[in-house]
Amino acid sequence: MMKKIKFLIPLLFMLFLCVKSSTQEKADSVNKIHFKYGLGLGIGSTTGYGLSFRYIPNKFGAQISFAPFKDNYSTQISLGITFLFNLIETDKTNFFIYEGNAYSYNKYQNESYFAGSNNSSYWNNGIGIGIEFIILKRVGFNIMGGYGGYHNFTSINITGETGLYFKF
Repeated sequence: MMKKIKFLIPLLFMLFLCVKSSTQEKADSVNKIHFKYGLGLGIGSTTGYGLSFRYIPNKFGAQISFAPFKDNYSTQISLGITFLFNLIETDKTNFFIYEGNAYSYNKYQNESYFAGSNNSSYWNNGIGIGIEFIILKRVGFNIMGGYGGYHNFTSINITGETGLYFKF
């Protein structure tokens, strides 16, 4: 009888720990809400700048940024398409890698605004790492950095990007 009790006590203790761990994991997954969409402002050399929309259904996601500007003297358009992959997700931060593609179009009516040609269009492309700080339940602030190829890959340099998103 004593051998059975010595064997049964550790077995019950291990079973208790497994059940407690399983219920805690379920509670954590219920409390953590994953928002798939984000709308905000993005600024970056390789991700584009302007009004930005994010869609991240799981670990893979995409971001589109767009900013048109026109007045009597110039026309400027920025369009960015960025691909994201979440590496680590927590309640307060997300760590990810990104690949950004930004197209810029500039047309100036007066050459004093732009030395040389009064038209330019080019692609910037970059890769890097980023971190998102969840500053409120539905608001995230992103900082990204890496390397970029600028002006149709005529130069390569470091790049920095940022964004502020409302999540839903």
